[in-house]
Amino acid sequence: MSREELPAARAGALAAPEALLTNLPSLQRSPSPSQRSSITLATASLPAPSASTEQHFTLSEKLSSPTKSQPSDEEQGAGEGGSGDDKDASQDSTAAVGGAPHFPDGGTRAYLAALGGSLVLLSTFGFSNAWGAIQAEFQRNQLRDSPPSSISWIGSLHLCILFACGLPAGRVFDLGYFRYQLAVGSVLWVFGIFMLSLSTQYYQFLLSYSVCMGLALGCVFAPTVSCVGSYFLKKRSLMLGCVAGGAALGAVFLPIAMNRMFPRIGFPNSIRVIGALDAFLLMIANLIMRPRPLPPKKSVQTIPLLLSFLRQPSTWFGCLGAAFVMLGMFVPLFYIQIFAEANGASPVIVNYSLAILNATATCARLCMGLVADRFGIYNTAVPVAFCTGILIFAMLGATSTGGALAFCLLYGWFSGAWVTHMAPSLMSLAQDVSEIGARAGLGFLFVSVACLIGNPIAGALLSATGGYVAPCVFGGCATLVGTGLLTAVRWTQVKRRGHWRV
Repeated sequence: MSREELPAARAGALAAPEALLTNLPSLQRSPSPSQRSSITLATASLPAPSASTEQHFTLSEKLSSPTKSQPSDEEQGAGEGGSGDDKDASQDSTAAVGGAPHFPDGGTRAYLAALGGSLVLLSTFGFSNAWGAIQAEFQRNQLRDSPPSSISWIGSLHLCILFACGLPAGRVFDLGYFRYQLAVGSVLWVFGIFMLSLSTQYYQFLLSYSVCMGLALGCVFAPTVSCVGSYFLKKRSLMLGCVAGGAALGAVFLPIAMNRMFPRIGFPNSIRVIGALDAFLLMIANLIMRPRPLPPKKSVQTIPLLLSFLRQPSTWFGCLGAAFVMLGMFVPLFYIQIFAEANGASPVIVNYSLAILNATATCARLCMGLVADRFGIYNTAVPVAFCTGILIFAMLGATSTGGALAFCLLYGWFSGAWVTHMAPSLMSLAQDVSEIGARAGLGFLFVSVACLIGNPIAGALLSATGGYVAPCVFGGCATLVGTGLLTAVRWTQVKRRGHWRV
């Protein structure tokens, strides 16, 4: 730069000091002697920088200087000594690209949650699914002077309370109190089952089994399935099928054990043996289950959140559809053992009817979970519910030993498959992972009403008509109405998502 060009350079530097910053990369190279002298002359003549100029340079340096990138979730997990599976479980607390929730679909914590959920439902819901054997025992001995409809109220109230607790329990789960729910529910369940062993009067059975054990199961059921469901997306139906398989597995062995123990050691001691086993299984579940770590989310009031759900037609279709299917589905489960005995079936089939039914249900919950993950939850839930309704009508023809066996196999498959589909179908309506517990709980609230009135209605029809035609027609029609509502929610989901796999 010549001395004649120096005044113009000084003026340019004063007018736009940021030009020096933009040219810094070109000045990183070693300047020539003539360039060094020109730069020295140009900068020496500059006045002292003002405060605004200093701020400008400081901000520019911060923007242009490289900063150390924050470690990723995987690096943090590795730095803290976490295993690869733990990393999968811990990094799911962040959102995926585009704001969509991230699901690990695996990892140690996820699979331990699924195992613990299976143990919880094995010890609790497995006992509830064996109600048919308990009701038969009550009709033969403890409550032989009570009509079947009155005895059915004990089991129906139990189911109603457990599903009605799903809404508050699901919301409490969303707020992060799963460990407390599981602990309280486990203690309450063990207490209730030992109180059941001491019961001799109708009101005592109602308080111990219906109220106490119903509340206990309500504390753990919705949070357990929500906990497992929050870890999985692509494998959700499969893993929830495995969890529900625990309930079916308990319902296979418990009726066999009850039918063998009741005549030998009596009802009280039989229930105490089962209670001790349940306490052991629930203790293991409390030790291995951990909720999924979720990012902090702005607190939303429960009532406005539920009202936002109810403004969506798919919520009504889904909840009412599940409720109507459950309204009729429990009729064969409650009465198949008594029905087979009344029609002269083999004593082996009578004693093992519930075990055969639930064994088939266990296989269905595993296999149909895979099918649902492949083709979509509603694409499989609709035909499963339809077949369940048709089979309730077919129960009227299962009057022989072979017919009763065939009915138990077929009905166990489709009713077990529906139980696997119910919770995932409700969860699939959630638009955010933080809604899973509330969505499932709202659906369970509808289901609770159906479970409360379904079996007493069937029992009243049985007492009024003296036959099983009216109860089976009632159960089959209710299930088919639910199938129609599930078809409607499938249509809304296809329209919203824009593809058939829903």
